[in-house]
Amino acid sequence: MVQVQPNVLRIAIASVCALALFIFFDPLGFSFVSTAVRYKGPDTHAAITHIVLFQFKQEADAAAVETACANFLALKESCLSLNSQQPYIKSMTGGKDNSPEGKQDGLTHGFVMQFTTADERNYYLEKDPAHQKFKKEVEPLVQKVTVVDFTAGTF
Repeated sequence: MVQVQPNVLRIAIASVCALALFIFFDPLGFSFVSTAVRYKGPDTHAAITHIVLFQFKQEADAAAVETACANFLALKESCLSLNSQQPYIKSMTGGKDNSPEGKQDGLTHGFVMQFTTADERNYYLEKDPAHQKFKKEVEPLVQKVTVVDFTAGTF
């Protein structure tokens, strides 16, 4: 059996570990693959998340607020694509605020919707007859509306 000196063995093990580190983790950015290939950026076809937060007026009738919330959630089925006449809102959920943080700034209800494309979201915002009707119906009950839209992973 061949006797290997301990220092030579340690150097060989350290070299293999260092090589593995550079191959698998590329800590210095010397990869053979360009950055453009490794990071593809945000998915431009990703869903649009549309968040709507309402502050209903304090004097608004509780039954009217409940009806307005139910009507808003019903938009998932009543908003129809202009071309296919099929519902186009990918998902929708919502409810009354119950956060213990105290940072609501008066907002009382929140809703989260997803659209498959920005075009669908834009049609919903600007032209969809069911949404336009809902906005007119809810307007007398609402004191403030906050809206935030985003595409996941786009910063």
